[in-house]
Amino acid sequence: MEEKVFNLYGALANAQRHIASPKAKYNSFAKFSYRSYEDIVKAVKTPCAENGIGFFVSDDVVLIGDRYYVKATATLFAVDHPESGTIQATAYAREALDKKGSDQAQVTGMASSYARKYALCGLFDIDGDSDPDAMDNREEAVKTSAPSGGEFTAHCRSCGTRYAFKDASMYNGFIERLVREPCCQHPDWVIE
Repeated sequence: MEEKVFNLYGALANAQRHIASPKAKYNSFAKFSYRSYEDIVKAVKTPCAENGIGFFVSDDVVLIGDRYYVKATATLFAVDHPESGTIQATAYAREALDKKGSDQAQVTGMASSYARKYALCGLFDIDGDSDPDAMDNREEAVKTSAPSGGEFTAHCRSCGTRYAFKDASMYNGFIERLVREPCCQHPDWVIE
């Protein structure tokens, strides 16, 4: 009987279909959502294990022109089939010339985290969305403007918070206040 050859690319493709690493953290100072290196590692460990693959990430500091960059390389391998070779993805991050409040080791560490994060995103084809197979891609008719008169209810599609409003003016004031005091990391209010 012929032994089946382990397909590293097939295992990676199958793992990719089961990885979801949304940008679940929010930087309120810079006002953007992001995912950390640790978030990505956590998201890929189980799909990799289920497909018989593992990974590691290594860093090098390289001089390009007159600037230093951290070069991160994410390497994928078959756990029980070393003959299958490896697949690699590389990303670079430049050290900032000056980062207030950080010593030089912290600046290098920040560049390393950034490069590692994008090397893993490249290797596992992670984008800013959740699992595309779980998403309903049909356009949904969403009512975001308040009705001209009377009471109504609205809710946040992200966190589920729900409020009743007496009129449009009360709702519009609430929406303006959300900029300063959001109900959650990604407020998305709709009229019911």
